[in-house]
Amino acid sequence: MRVLWFLPLVAVSAPLVAYGQAAPSNIEAYQMLAVRCLVQVPDTTRVLSLASPSVMPFLRTALVAAWQGEGRAIYLADATFTESAPSMPRLSYAVEQAGVTYAPASRRVLERTITLALQYTYATEGGHLLRDARCKDSYSDTIRRSDRLMLETAAYPETQGAAPKAGWVRRYVEPAVLATVSAVTVFLFFNLRSDRTDQ
Repeated sequence: MRVLWFLPLVAVSAPLVAYGQAAPSNIEAYQMLAVRCLVQVPDTTRVLSLASPSVMPFLRTALVAAWQGEGRAIYLADATFTESAPSMPRLSYAVEQAGVTYAPASRRVLERTITLALQYTYATEGGHLLRDARCKDSYSDTIRRSDRLMLETAAYPETQGAAPKAGWVRRYVEPAVLATVSAVTVFLFFNLRSDRTDQ
């Protein structure tokens, strides 16, 4: 009976502990999806020419870092050379779809889904098409409502999504239940203390 007053506190605080880990920003999640989609396309090619769109330039940053981390030499498709250009295949990609959606998980928590679709072509220097494909992937997790704006980047609309409004259950019932639980907890705590004092 003595531990009953403690149980509601555990139930209320447990979700807060679960979401204590730092969530990746929306840009970081997009970068992870782009790398997962394209990093293996060149296979074992050690030198690569990359053509990327002007939108979402942070995708190119992540791809170049991943390829250079594997020891590949990356050149921009519009690069100029003082000497003869090295022979290399070319990878081109375009962003077909990019979006962030939020759905309510609880009063303070949102389910976040980030979706990225890329269309890409991979061809030899002579124009022989090696691969022409599209990949679509998504990343999902849960975040605090209060962290949503910190995970977005104002300069890139693709990183922004509309926060859903809480339903009437979450706006009215959940706060009422939490208030009731807190009141019962306080009552039991002081009631048990007075019982022990009277003995």
